[in-house]
Amino acid sequence: MFDEADLKYELTHLRRKTRGVQDALVIEANRILKDDLFADKKILQNLEQYKRSFEALDEESLESENIFTGDEIKRIAVLYRLKFLEGRLYKPEIPYEGELRISHLNGKFHKEVKEFKILAPYESFVEATQGKHALLFVKTNYENYYLVHKWGAPLKKSRKLAVFPLRNFEILVATVAIITLILAISLPTRLITLDRTAEYWSGYRAAAFFHLLIFNFGVTVYFTFTFAKNLSSTVWNRYRDF
Repeated sequence: MFDEADLKYELTHLRRKTRGVQDALVIEANRILKDDLFADKKILQNLEQYKRSFEALDEESLESENIFTGDEIKRIAVLYRLKFLEGRLYKPEIPYEGELRISHLNGKFHKEVKEFKILAPYESFVEATQGKHALLFVKTNYENYYLVHKWGAPLKKSRKLAVFPLRNFEILVATVAIITLILAISLPTRLITLDRTAEYWSGYRAAAFFHLLIFNFGVTVYFTFTFAKNLSSTVWNRYRDF
């Protein structure tokens, strides 16, 4: 139980922890700007966006606890190495209950929601394996996302630790540097140099650290871009990279 991670809980916890007064002001400012675009005199100038608004849900009519920003979804996707992609790219069958809920929203708010997105492990966009944890979202009129339905077994929290180095470039570099430092410190002096008078802390150990660092970076880059394909921060919303 304590090793399970429910994505909705993770999103809600992140929102509670990170949103502040300034975020609320920014959200309100975006709403005012969005409403201004569709003022009577500006509808023709923003006709495409106005048409798309009929396919988005009105936030004022939705439960605020189920509304999340794109940035919040991205942070959770990077944290657990997930994908946030269009529903048509999702390989397993979407539960019937999820489809019913979208139909219910269309009828209730007189909308025509055609596009929806799914947050799920990247494996679910490669193979039709059932049971993976997934969240179904539809877009709101303020460019946020409303959580419609969730299904599948919760993720293992150990997944977050396993994919930790792949979050972004800075974390990958720091991870390689720390591991290399541990290796350099743990090596016996006799394996670093043939100089029997050399002390434990010496230029030899520093040289060994930098040589190991170069080697480890080379190996990491090769395996990362050969097998992992790319870093989570760059592939979380891209279908072609896994």
